[in-house]
Amino acid sequence: MSVADPVRIAVAGLGGIGIMHARNVMRQDGAELVAVASGTPDRAAEVAAALGAGVKPLSHDDVPGTEEIDAVVLCCRAREHVRYALPLLEGGKHVLLEKPGATNLADHDRLRVAAESATDSVLQIAYMRRFDPAFAEARRLVTEGVIGEPLVVRMTSRDEEFPAGEDPADTGGFLLDMAVHDYDTAAWVLGQRPVRVSAARQALVHRQLLEAGDLDNAFVTVSFDGGGLASSHISRTCAFGHDIRAEVMGREGSIFVGNGAGGPGVTVLDVSSAQRFPRDYQARFEDAFRSEIAHFVAACAAVQEGTSALSAAAETSGGAAATLEDDWNAVATGVAARASAVYERPLAVGEDWPWPSADERAAQASSQAPASP
Repeated sequence: MSVADPVRIAVAGLGGIGIMHARNVMRQDGAELVAVASGTPDRAAEVAAALGAGVKPLSHDDVPGTEEIDAVVLCCRAREHVRYALPLLEGGKHVLLEKPGATNLADHDRLRVAAESATDSVLQIAYMRRFDPAFAEARRLVTEGVIGEPLVVRMTSRDEEFPAGEDPADTGGFLLDMAVHDYDTAAWVLGQRPVRVSAARQALVHRQLLEAGDLDNAFVTVSFDGGGLASSHISRTCAFGHDIRAEVMGREGSIFVGNGAGGPGVTVLDVSSAQRFPRDYQARFEDAFRSEIAHFVAACAAVQEGTSALSAAAETSGGAAATLEDDWNAVATGVAARASAVYERPLAVGEDWPWPSADERAAQASSQAPASP
């Protein structure tokens, strides 16, 4: 293979984020989209045809052994991440794995073992906020000591709606699937490891989520090993758009990552405020997603040119790309948070806390049901 050859990439998992990644690969210099893969053959064929000649439709099982694929962007259902990532790593593919890397710590351990054996493969976890200009600048300012010692990270992460038909068992639940971005952001900015988490949940709009062990809204508080604290409001009932905000408070000041919510005095936001907010994560983080793909492609290209996978990932990311250890911290926090929300007590980060049984979830849902008037 010539060092001038593009990195040949397949995208596996063809929901909304998979289609977005595929289009970003097609726009990326030094990359070529050669295949798309799905668990449904008709879906793979449909997407391949829409993306153009030269893009092959494959099954997930086809990808590891396909020689003309160098790297894979894997964005299937979260509970299947490890199932499909392991043969990719064993087959020598570079992998950009959508977050969370796993939905429990036992699977994450299996992923770590496979990654340790795949020494020639780049493995990055897709926490796109690390490539967002605003979040990256906030982290740079903290690192340079502009606000002194960082003490508290306060975050807001809100979606408009619960996707119809989504099964929390597929995603790992909202406090894992969505909230891992906040856990990772806080750990990245503070430079500390999470040790304890407490979560309180609410499901007043989509009440069926209580019995599924899930939620509409939650407040999560995380304690870190260096004394730092982080709090987050996670929501899927935001009437006006995709609302992402953060504040990092230090001994000597605060840094804000904001959006259209600010203003002097009293501000009311409702559906009429929608033009001030992005509609979804793709609109809010468009540049970050493109930068994430660019960094992954650069790391893969560096390996093709003879750099070790570990060195290539570090050198090309500039410290931004999330590692498997970073993802473990976020996943472990999410595992504890979703159990904390149901059991209604703080839990240590690092235990593979089980999601409560169906009977326990039903009892909790009954206890949280509003009283009849």
